[in-house]
Amino acid sequence: MNDQRSIFFRAIARWIAVFFLLGFFGASCQRKPNYTLVNHTYEKPRLGEKTFTTTDRQSFSYRKFLNQSKKNNEPKTVVIALHGFCGASIDYANLGKHLLEKYPDIALYAYEVRGQGLDPVHERRGDIDQAENWYRDLDTFTRLVRQKHPRANIVWQGESMGSLILTNAYRTEIDQGRKPACDAIIITSPVVGIRGDFPTWKKHTVRAIAKIFPSARLSLETLSGGQSVQMTADSTHNEQSEINAWHVERHTLRLLIQLHDMIEDMKPSASMIKVPTLVVHGGQDYFTDAADVEDFYRKLSQTPKKKRLYYPEAHHLLMYDVQKERVMGDIGKWLDQLPARNSHTAHHR
Repeated sequence: MNDQRSIFFRAIARWIAVFFLLGFFGASCQRKPNYTLVNHTYEKPRLGEKTFTTTDRQSFSYRKFLNQSKKNNEPKTVVIALHGFCGASIDYANLGKHLLEKYPDIALYAYEVRGQGLDPVHERRGDIDQAENWYRDLDTFTRLVRQKHPRANIVWQGESMGSLILTNAYRTEIDQGRKPACDAIIITSPVVGIRGDFPTWKKHTVRAIAKIFPSARLSLETLSGGQSVQMTADSTHNEQSEINAWHVERHTLRLLIQLHDMIEDMKPSASMIKVPTLVVHGGQDYFTDAADVEDFYRKLSQTPKKKRLYYPEAHHLLMYDVQKERVMGDIGKWLDQLPARNSHTAHHR
């Protein structure tokens, strides 16, 4: 018991130290971010060969996996893929190559998410003004791709944080009386609830400090207490951070709080989804309990066609884990079985 008390009070002391450290830098933290924005000459949203420009004239790079030999480059289905927290569009390289080889009628577009490690605005890496910017970027990119491939199914796929963005974006569009721009959804490694062993006092402490110093930054190691997080069977978050050039060391409190709120909104958002939905998750995922994902899946009650793929031995990064070939094969089969766009768009009009 004495050891437990000692650990607890040392943790409190660390957070008090963090609080006073933030207070020392408070004057600069409370100001709005002074980004040197990369405003391009394009006044309107535009899809270039390697970058796209969104509604606030910010440009982000993207990569695509598109069968160039196919006549008119017109795919049956286009996946618009959102990477996860501390990730990058290259996280979808395995899936993109698999689809090109096995399903040449399916294309994949993946862009660099605003505020993550390949954001062209270096000061913005690890920060987001408001989650709505993520939603607008997704909607803009989708509509630009739709213009390029007007007859194709558009499938939103999100991994981890990407699934938070697309699910909350879908709900926001419905709330505002608009039709979401996708025809189907794939949710991989979703974070649909806060781990039960994450101390409540930490959540309240971070939220309280974030109200005063929203631009202050913390590392994930601070929040996790230095605990190693297994991402695949043979790699941890710390190991990946050392080799990934796009790793962001520290994130702003407002970004962390907005992610927390998006997680809280995942289950309520599920009941609003009305397009075919695939949920993919692993039993060894550090961030989400399988029972929480099952509960989320049950709440997809209005979905006309839904399916859950569960891999008991898989970790968080499914497309790079030991069962990656099986995972990508199952995703490819599901995509290939989607009906032609004109035959199912009536479901969500």
